[in-house]
Amino acid sequence: MLEMLLTKSLIHKLSTLSPQIQASIRISSSSGGPLFFAAICDRPASYLNTPLTVVAAGLSKWLDIYSGVLMVRVLLSWFPNIPWDRQPLSAIRDLCDPYLNLFRNIIPSVFDTLDVSPSLAFAVLGTLGSILNNSK
Repeated sequence: MLEMLLTKSLIHKLSTLSPQIQASIRISSSSGGPLFFAAICDRPASYLNTPLTVVAAGLSKWLDIYSGVLMVRVLLSWFPNIPWDRQPLSAIRDLCDPYLNLFRNIIPSVFDTLDVSPSLAFAVLGTLGSILNNSK
């Protein structure tokens, strides 16, 4: 019922446009017809690019990139002969180790060799990312 009302309202508004614009709209929406406009109207209000959603989207993307860099750091830690004093490895270490050290202080190593703190670090990043994705 609401979709039909919105569609009629949009068709009425389209009828006031110039014939060239009407023709271009008919061509571009010929595959979906009025349902195309109804689908646009069904988008949530949070779809708008408010400053908060833009910041949330940026932070979410940054967390994705940081998770990738953190994954590289964790995978490289399995190789004992990696020269961590050379670039770009030292930059990766300097970027990731302060965050990992927060969790290394909370969770001790298992059998003094297996460090399980990155699993908690990834869980926290994933939780923050899902909160930011839901706020968009």
